[in-house]
Amino acid sequence: MKIIDAHSHIEYISHNIQPDVVGTICCATNESDWNNLANITLNDKNVYGAFGVHPWFVDTIMDGFDKRLYDLLKLNDSFMIGEIGLDKYRPNMEQQIDVFERQLNVAIEMNRAIFLHCVGAWDKILHVLKQYKKLPTIIAHDFNGNNEIMQNLVNNYDIMFSIHRADKPTEIRRIEQISIEKILVESDAKPDVILHNVIDKISDIKKEPNAGEIIYKNTQRILQK
Repeated sequence: MKIIDAHSHIEYISHNIQPDVVGTICCATNESDWNNLANITLNDKNVYGAFGVHPWFVDTIMDGFDKRLYDLLKLNDSFMIGEIGLDKYRPNMEQQIDVFERQLNVAIEMNRAIFLHCVGAWDKILHVLKQYKKLPTIIAHDFNGNNEIMQNLVNNYDIMFSIHRADKPTEIRRIEQISIEKILVESDAKPDVILHNVIDKISDIKKEPNAGEIIYKNTQRILQK
């Protein structure tokens, strides 16, 4: 089995030695990560970079951050956008939405995959997304929405769901509803998440013995885009 960790973070990638993991998509959380992560990806072909400002850190942005993001993405056509989104339990929602929209505009112009964070704000996320006629591939990181939201995303967007837990009843129900062709697996930089075990659980839930191979190919398609 080959596994690509679809969502990790810069402080964790050098310590995440797991069976069968052959690559990592590392998501920045603020602009101070960008140069370091870009250098890591240049020196390690198994690390793929996603660059953005996480909603927890919107108060750190400086004028012109979206232009700098655009310029960084121009340097390498494999660079993606992330981790971006909205979080109900953090302050400055208006600023979160503004920063989110500005990064979506860059993603659209550069046609780069988007790694999406959403906690308690799917109504606002969907309101923003429907303003755009066409969006690149979206990877919903640690998706926690209900079935109605999931179907909305599946019906209207090129959406993938990145999973790092598969043992709680709510998580199992979500996995049952998601097509295996739309599933990725992630550590989310959590040392206790063993991706091989997550895939085994998904395989049992979906009754799909080739789940690992399918999920690997799903992640490869994201990288090839």
